[in-house]
Amino acid sequence: MSINTFIEEMNRRGGMSVANQYDVEFAFSSAVSAAVSKVVGGTASSDYVFKYFCDEAQLPNVSTMTGQLTGRYTGMGTVAYAHTPTYTEFQLGWMCDANMTPLKVLTAWHDYMIGNDTSTATSSGNTLSQMKSKSQRLSSKREFAIKYPDDYTCDLRITKVEMGQTEDTRRPSITYLMERVFPISIDAVPLSYGNSQLTRVTATFQYSRHQVYYNTLSNTTLNSSSNRRSQSEANTPEATFTNQSIFVA
Repeated sequence: MSINTFIEEMNRRGGMSVANQYDVEFAFSSAVSAAVSKVVGGTASSDYVFKYFCDEAQLPNVSTMTGQLTGRYTGMGTVAYAHTPTYTEFQLGWMCDANMTPLKVLTAWHDYMIGNDTSTATSSGNTLSQMKSKSQRLSSKREFAIKYPDDYTCDLRITKVEMGQTEDTRRPSITYLMERVFPISIDAVPLSYGNSQLTRVTATFQYSRHQVYYNTLSNTTLNSSSNRRSQSEANTPEATFTNQSIFVA
């Protein structure tokens, strides 16, 4: 294959994919949104830091449980067959602002889930000494009231996109809709002396199943002068992509 053929084929398919272009969007339940708003204020689903500072995501995998059938045909031996799809946990990571917004959102969500959301109070403008004086140990006999899954689970969309002329015209190729998502662990946040590094928080999530939505990109070479259209033109289906059918996993 010649270089020109390779370039033409990649242009026809929208170019090469890069791993640092994606979109993550949570759809929190009203109960989780109310619990999170007590800590960070506003709505967690639309919080700028929580939405756009997600610097590590994964497109989910899927595996299938199999059984074995013996003696189907004489001399054939054991035959494997699929019977149940399994959906494994996945991780998301965030860069933190000085307010530690991603960590607060995840912690408030987890606290609400296990019934610990009323154990601490939120304040503002405190000094270090004031924060230390307010952090008092609560009763060791306090109880945990685990909420029902319908209250603390939410939907999550992870869309793989490619660069466009603007943020609004990025080109989506595939979207995973995860159903009934909830955090099962929040990883330890390392703190240490030395060189200044961005603070990051990573959480592991579980979910029940996912749906996959496909979209075909074609003739969308980024640097081509013919594709330097206005934003209004780029938002039309003809300028960006053509819709394809939906597959539900």
